[in-house]
Amino acid sequence: MLLSSRRFFLFSLSVAILGGSLWWTRVHEKAPAPGKSTDLYWSETGLDSYALEDLLDTPTCSSSERYFLACANAVLAVANRYNLTVDQQGRVLSSKDAFAQDLSTEKKQLAAWKKFFNENTSEATRFSFMDVWKKLENKHVPANQKSLMVGTALNGFISVFRDPHTYLMPVAMFKEVVSRADSRLTTAGVQVGRLNGNYVIRKVLPGSAAERAELRRGDLILEIDGKNVHSLLQARVTELLKGEEGTKVSLLIQRDGHEIKKKLERTEIIVATLTTQIIDGIKPIGVIGLNKFAKGSCDKMKGALDVVNKAHVRGLLLDLRDNPGGQMEEAACIASLFVGADKKIFDIRYLDPTKKSEEYFGGEPQIFDKPVAVLINAGSASAAEIVAGALRDLNRAVLVGERTFGKGSFQEGEYWTQNKKIALFETKGFYYLPSGRSPQMKGLSPDVAVNFDMISVDREEDQFVNPLLAPERHVRSLKSLISSKDCLESEDATSNEDVQMKKARQVLFCSKAIAGVN
Repeated sequence: MLLSSRRFFLFSLSVAILGGSLWWTRVHEKAPAPGKSTDLYWSETGLDSYALEDLLDTPTCSSSERYFLACANAVLAVANRYNLTVDQQGRVLSSKDAFAQDLSTEKKQLAAWKKFFNENTSEATRFSFMDVWKKLENKHVPANQKSLMVGTALNGFISVFRDPHTYLMPVAMFKEVVSRADSRLTTAGVQVGRLNGNYVIRKVLPGSAAERAELRRGDLILEIDGKNVHSLLQARVTELLKGEEGTKVSLLIQRDGHEIKKKLERTEIIVATLTTQIIDGIKPIGVIGLNKFAKGSCDKMKGALDVVNKAHVRGLLLDLRDNPGGQMEEAACIASLFVGADKKIFDIRYLDPTKKSEEYFGGEPQIFDKPVAVLINAGSASAAEIVAGALRDLNRAVLVGERTFGKGSFQEGEYWTQNKKIALFETKGFYYLPSGRSPQMKGLSPDVAVNFDMISVDREEDQFVNPLLAPERHVRSLKSLISSKDCLESEDATSNEDVQMKKARQVLFCSKAIAGVN
């Protein structure tokens, strides 16, 4: 069937993971609509502490290791929001007291709690997480952030007890912010990654305050607004960089052993959905960069391919690096432009065994039949992985770059039974590529690996205590499309071309079966 909207909420649009370093992160990290803060969206739900009372009850938390870690994650998620942490004595500590520890992920934060439960079980089963919550609520949580922090705690609990992709969100926030298809972003203009246990700048966004301040990829971030970031969750670091347009944020960075202070004014950045370039040479090629699968992306891709075809290119580089995903119907449509309307792009399989799997086709005729290489990296996720994986599975493209993020689950949203102003987005199943593989957690491995540098993105297995692995069956093997002995250095590569782009150009014409459709 053609992909279409089928349910009240279907949210598998992009990476939505607490702790991810991509532009779109989870629940309380969403950029608010102009004039309306995230705190206000949650406040309007009326969510109060009573929602935590049953979850953080001591008999409940001590009933199993999974419950215990879920309760621990609930209070740790709130503490981290205020640059605090909690120890196994129930003390609330400042981040500087935990400076020596790397607590940048849920998994790392809970390691000590898991050890505590297994090695000191009698003491652990008497631990009162409700007492810790009361300390946080009474001393650290402002009244206007109460609902937000209860939601944060609930999502921390759900991440461990259910799965990292199931979560709660205000219905109004989803409708007014998350489901919007525009590509506007209010930020200081940097994306962060990890290097040797520290936060570093992974990408400087074009046209941003960070670019004007001459920040660079690889700069070590020491402090944001005077707050040491070493022991903070990566999602919290990302949040500190965001804010209302016109507000300022101070960064203390380290470069080549020297500390540098920068004050940036947050601005709204309009990220182009798609860019097109023609590179002339003996074998001219097109380069199409797709930054997000927003509504209308397939129509834009048709226009870009028309430009590329008219330029009589010999091949195409499709750049999906740092593309966090988006509308799945756009992904299916775009893939069909390379393989035709009758090729299955993906199917979905439900966790509920009584529900049948569903197949999806893009429905568009093939309009480009030259060789294709797709550039991917650790920031390529969800819909980007579907397009890249489907084109490879259907022998239409080779993948060049890094292993992708690994987001292959989908969530369906319903009104939360305890509060109709809040939606529960629950993982219902997984996406599968034509080969029968799912990108969930494992991501896509490139045909030609080119690591840009050692700056990493924490993937699901690195971040979470209970990551999701999609069950697989009837997986067919893939034949290699690369004949490396025939690859030649690109005769017209420019000196300032990035290494992944250069390698993609080199392998574009030495693959065995990526022109047309087999």
